[in-house]
Amino acid sequence: MEIIRTENLTHRYGIGTPFEKTALDGVNISVREGEYVGVIGQTGSGKSTLISHLNAILKPTEGKVFVDGADLWSENKARRIETRFKVGLVFQYPEYQLFEETVYKDIAFGPKNMKLDEAEIDRRVRESLRFVGMGEDCLDKSPFDLSGGQKRRIAIAGVMALEPKVLILDEPAAGLDPKGRDEILSRIRDYHKETGSTVLLVSHSMEDIANNADSIIVMEGGRVRMHETVDAVFERADELIAMGLDIPQITKVFIDLREKGYDVRTDIYTIETAKREILSKLTGGASRD
Repeated sequence: MEIIRTENLTHRYGIGTPFEKTALDGVNISVREGEYVGVIGQTGSGKSTLISHLNAILKPTEGKVFVDGADLWSENKARRIETRFKVGLVFQYPEYQLFEETVYKDIAFGPKNMKLDEAEIDRRVRESLRFVGMGEDCLDKSPFDLSGGQKRRIAIAGVMALEPKVLILDEPAAGLDPKGRDEILSRIRDYHKETGSTVLLVSHSMEDIANNADSIIVMEGGRVRMHETVDAVFERADELIAMGLDIPQITKVFIDLREKGYDVRTDIYTIETAKREILSKLTGGASRD
């Protein structure tokens, strides 16, 4: 079932000024319920502008946005308010938006605005805390006494506590060390599997996308250049490189092997698929599962 759809979505900034710029140009995408989608593209490609339309932060200059079958910019204003609970958006460096006295109050802020009862708010706070891998001993602490990585997790938990049908994360691992990066992405992956929610992950890291997503939206110049499965996108590695996008290191290795005359696949993007491909060649078996 389709959860997100855009029709000829166009957005221009600075209309009527010398600085007018088209950030999105006729974007058409469709995302299935429960799908994990990676969104990639260089800076200025339109990624952040796109996701800001999906919970009605921005209004289209032209075109339409549908969430769960509803046109966000119909006459029904209440629908847009409802959508902001249905589509949870985690901005880059979300820890800068922490403001409450305690971790509990910060995570509970969204559910309270939903007018939920105290028991339901409490359940959501503790459940979202579990999803991000934090213990309940932190609930009475000030969020400002936590480490940078812990603050990031608390901020993400605050959006998860809305129990959105769609969770969108804009570079959730930005600025973290490798261990913190892996931990955050692992928690998001587990959240997706356990809840069945739709997840959109915006990232500059091809490795992050390759290891987590089911499909990928590739953006360039405000347009969608590809929207395919992960396998299909990485089969077009040459096009990605031509767009100035980096590809996983393991993919580069297999492209290099192919150029040297070895009969190997080039749509390899994880260590696990690389291992299977190498073992297949060594044993003379088929390269695909």
